[in-house]
Amino acid sequence: MYFKNQLRQLDNFIERYAKLSVYNSALGLSRTFLAAGTFLTLIFNDENVLFKSGLHPAWDSQIVPINAINIFNLIPDNYISLVKWVVCLLLIIIGSGWRPRLMCIPHWYISTCFLNSALDIEGGDQITSNITMLLIPILLMDNRKWHWTNHFTDNDSLLKKSKSIISNSFFYVIKLQVCIIYFHSAVGKLSVIQWLDGTAPYYWFNHPVFGMSEWLKPIINPLLLNAFLAFIISWSVIILELILAAAIFIEQKHYKILFKIAIAFHFLIILIHGLFSFFFAMAGALSLYFLVQYKNKFYEK
Repeated sequence: MYFKNQLRQLDNFIERYAKLSVYNSALGLSRTFLAAGTFLTLIFNDENVLFKSGLHPAWDSQIVPINAINIFNLIPDNYISLVKWVVCLLLIIIGSGWRPRLMCIPHWYISTCFLNSALDIEGGDQITSNITMLLIPILLMDNRKWHWTNHFTDNDSLLKKSKSIISNSFFYVIKLQVCIIYFHSAVGKLSVIQWLDGTAPYYWFNHPVFGMSEWLKPIINPLLLNAFLAFIISWSVIILELILAAAIFIEQKHYKILFKIAIAFHFLIILIHGLFSFFFAMAGALSLYFLVQYKNKFYEK
């Protein structure tokens, strides 16, 4: 009798799990954010600087196999501008939401080729490459014409249940990836004395490469020179990242407000450090982390 009850509970869990759907507009919003980050980087940077041949340490295809078919590496230098605009057109189509099933592999290919060939990259490009790869199994089963529509089925057949379980499982792998990003960032700061004593924000905000613009310094630096405020800013960042990492265990009713706080946090990073592509990569990741489940809860029958 005990084992029958356990099997019944497992069966009920699988039934509920199979009824969840990741195919809603929140998934579409994430893809648009991810495409926008790469698109803006390409548009606002000179391709002859981004893809200066022979200077990238990871171009060896034995080290990075994708580079054997990397379009940015294979194309002659005098055609790199043409390739850039073709890729930008594809990113517009991807961001528009048309046929996610057809465009998921090209999206991963573009983001991964860019990551492994461009000289001017940052963490956002790595995140985009990882998430677009993990989205492939989910999107290959996506039969929507546009990724802005909400698609929910009763999953009354074994095939539909199997597809739903697979897509949900990869979705939770993505959520785990986002959780690890914030956890790693927070824990990494705990081993740096400048973050613990509150002086790190001053150093980073005044960094010669990643620091704030000159017009912000008269506004921000007086705050950072106040020991109490600098300490609050430093620990606020650490605590927020720990909360965002722990959000994978938090009730869904808190997701909407956490999403807004996280987006505001990354927007401030744009203002201070100018990391635009990082913002769009994290906005895409956060849309998956918070809004997809929020949509499921909202539309649950």
